[in-house]
Amino acid sequence: MKMKGNKRIFSKRNIIVLSIILPIILLTILTVGILFVQLYPIVYFGIISPFQENRMQERLLCKTDHQALLEACRALSKQVLAENPVRPGYMKVPDSELSRYPLIRDLGGRVFININGVVSIEMGGTMRHFGVKAYLPEDLNQPSSNYGDKEMFPGLWYYDDRYNREKDYDKVVEKLLQKRK
Repeated sequence: MKMKGNKRIFSKRNIIVLSIILPIILLTILTVGILFVQLYPIVYFGIISPFQENRMQERLLCKTDHQALLEACRALSKQVLAENPVRPGYMKVPDSELSRYPLIRDLGGRVFININGVVSIEMGGTMRHFGVKAYLPEDLNQPSSNYGDKEMFPGLWYYDDRYNREKDYDKVVEKLLQKRK
């Protein structure tokens, strides 16, 4: 670089070096960005999401007091139904309502209540769906084929879409439930 007063004048050598290095840096940044965009779904849905779902399932089946969960769901149902006399057929319970029910909130699922007061805690993500349905005592007198896949406690049913996809999945769930004892 030659200096003329306060001004710097780049030499041809510096310009050539910059014209080689700058495109390499930009190409590297672009390549890393493309790889991130391409690999993120594979890493998230292939590794992270199933790991999180398995932890949520284990917390629900092995570490949760099912009777206390049923009682909390029934109390939530009665509260929401009393506060919303005109309600849609299926409504998501706002997080502000769940603050009164830490047992439900801490499971980490999305909580819905249907028009009859059945509470559904939906867990899992985009690739897998599981959770529980808590029925009011009066609902249990009516025959229904859609309670869930596994009764965890009278009135509290576990459901999991793996029952439809995997043969003998009930043995997997039963093994997890045995960890509770």
